[in-house]
Amino acid sequence: MNRSVVAAALAATVVGGLSACSPLTPSPPDPSETTHSSLKVDVGQHETFSGTPIAYSLTVPDGATQLGPLVRRRSPQLVAAYQPVLAEAERRQAIEEAADAAENPEETTPTPTEPPNPLPTDDTFALLSEPPEPDTTTALLRIDGDPGEVFQEVLGQVAELIPDLELDPEAWSRFCTQVAGVYSGCSFDVTGRTTDDVGVRVAATVDPGSLKSQQAPAGSQGDPVMTYTVVATDPPDMRPVWDALDEDTDTPAEGERPELAEPAKVPATTVPLPAAPEVEATWPHFPVSRPVSTGGTLAAPKWRLRDDSALLLSGDKPAFASILVERGVNADAIARSYVLAYSTGGEPTQDVIEDRTEISTTYRAVTGTNGPTVSATFTQAGRGNYIALFYAPPSRG
Repeated sequence: MNRSVVAAALAATVVGGLSACSPLTPSPPDPSETTHSSLKVDVGQHETFSGTPIAYSLTVPDGATQLGPLVRRRSPQLVAAYQPVLAEAERRQAIEEAADAAENPEETTPTPTEPPNPLPTDDTFALLSEPPEPDTTTALLRIDGDPGEVFQEVLGQVAELIPDLELDPEAWSRFCTQVAGVYSGCSFDVTGRTTDDVGVRVAATVDPGSLKSQQAPAGSQGDPVMTYTVVATDPPDMRPVWDALDEDTDTPAEGERPELAEPAKVPATTVPLPAAPEVEATWPHFPVSRPVSTGGTLAAPKWRLRDDSALLLSGDKPAFASILVERGVNADAIARSYVLAYSTGGEPTQDVIEDRTEISTTYRAVTGTNGPTVSATFTQAGRGNYIALFYAPPSRG
């Protein structure tokens, strides 16, 4: 059987406990419409291979395959930095529209007819001449080759990007753990300044699967999985953003514009990593992945696989799931519903990015200081509609 062709399990509900009348809950299918009993997906149509750029000089390593598109997001810190200038842009736009209406009272603007539950298409910061670029990029990878060699290449890429970390790719196993002589996973999370003096944080994980159940992560075709994330850490310089707003509009600012200083670099310098012993072990071989049947759990207890979606890849350390949603289905509402299941402190936050040929909408749960970190990114791309789910349990600090 071709490994690139899988039959995705089907489910009947989004998340247990969601109200049927919630506007964030997708409507149940119309019984008069054709429903599906199975959804076959050619996974090869949603794969990206080694050498594909991720961010900066980092690429998909040899021996690994990216599933779905890159997950590109703005961090909450970046969104918060741009909120004041966006609010001012909205204020000025409202004043200008009111003035135009007063000058031309006979002209009326027709109310556009929108379909029910329209998909987000406009960038959250579209009012600004240059919306902020996403500062966080994650690649979700299946490791088809030797996991140690793949992890070593990733360390080599990071060592070249941030040389002052003094990473030794040959000593990759220092970042790994083992149980009874078998690798149970590898991970690193480093921060420093690149050769171009840009602050970045790079994190990578290797999850071979469960030693207890002897199964690889769901959707991995029996192979380990990897997450590879890079985050820009330097705070944005908002001075030129405010200057551009003043140049683009005739409406004056309301009161004095705040004095903005040049932002400090984060981190200011790169600190070499301390030495650590290498770990001697062998990689486990799991012939099968954890099965996800109809309504099966995805990454977190409240998430279930739907009957209009196919699981492309998932992992447990960290918990994530990459999902392909059938065309014609409101994938945006599905993504919001997944996050709403954990958003105990209010409505999920939303941020839309118009990025190259894709549109990515990220929802984040509002959970309070002791809650989990939960997000879903819905990406509209040429190859399909995708949802990337991420779940991190509350810290034990």
